[in-house]
Amino acid sequence: MELKKIINELKSYTGILRKKFTGRFQDLVRDFFGEDAGFFDLSDYTIVFTTDGIWHRVLEKDLYWGGFVSILVNVHDIYAMGARPKYAVNVVSATDEESLEEIKRGITDAAKKFGIKILKGHVHPDAPQNSIDVAMIGLARKGCVIRSNTAKDGDDIVVAVDIDGKPRKNLPYNFDSTDKDPSILIWQFDSMVELAEKKLVNAGKDISNPGMIGTIAMMLETSDKGATVCIDRIPKPENVDLTQWLLSYPACGFCVTTDRADEVLKVFKKHWLSASVIGKVDSSRIIRLRFGSEEEVFIDFERESIFGLETRSDFR
Repeated sequence: MELKKIINELKSYTGILRKKFTGRFQDLVRDFFGEDAGFFDLSDYTIVFTTDGIWHRVLEKDLYWGGFVSILVNVHDIYAMGARPKYAVNVVSATDEESLEEIKRGITDAAKKFGIKILKGHVHPDAPQNSIDVAMIGLARKGCVIRSNTAKDGDDIVVAVDIDGKPRKNLPYNFDSTDKDPSILIWQFDSMVELAEKKLVNAGKDISNPGMIGTIAMMLETSDKGATVCIDRIPKPENVDLTQWLLSYPACGFCVTTDRADEVLKVFKKHWLSASVIGKVDSSRIIRLRFGSEEEVFIDFERESIFGLETRSDFR
């Protein structure tokens, strides 16, 4: 498989292209731009707060999974910051009662799986289309939050993911590994809390809609860094094609940068995640991908922006 072909597929993927619109809100979120969640200190804790809406393409294919993943994506974001998710509110729009019940079933199952208390919600029962938006709050130990804009020159890039699952039917880029006991799922996610409290990583994100390379690119752009990434070192399930995997949203997956890679790998593996060092951060502001003996530029932040920014001076 040619690396140039892989890169072309990655860069034309809608999950990455949609991120260019987030830059329009940079001035509103300011210091939290590019982060998985915002946060503030309250007494002995750091309160971590995030929100997500579910892509209409997911809801068009699988309403149950749309409801389930509305909780999961927020859980992902909270844990990515080194916090534990606790409470959520939502807004659900449904075209009919059958759709509403299917969405509710997914939300209910995910909330039980991940120990989330739904505090409040709002329903539009006669909407022209189905939609789900969720906001979630979590708690971190004060001073133990993982940011995504703090990768350092020379850091190793580590990817950790649960590869024990399969793509959802009709959603080939949604990799579902949640068919496990809740205690196992929470133990896997708790890896990020341990890393945060032991201060073993310099930056981190959950692997989200842009896929693994797109997520790493977001982390490095906000950190004003570049990297060389070896895509054949990324942990991968045997039942998924490489390009499909690079574009996938895994139900549990994180990328972090660290100068203590051996300790980080031990933590992830203790929490039953497959983890590998896949690259190294540098100051070039260019992300290069390697596959076997091939090497090609994926993105040059002097010329392009994942977030659709005209200037990246705020990251310098």
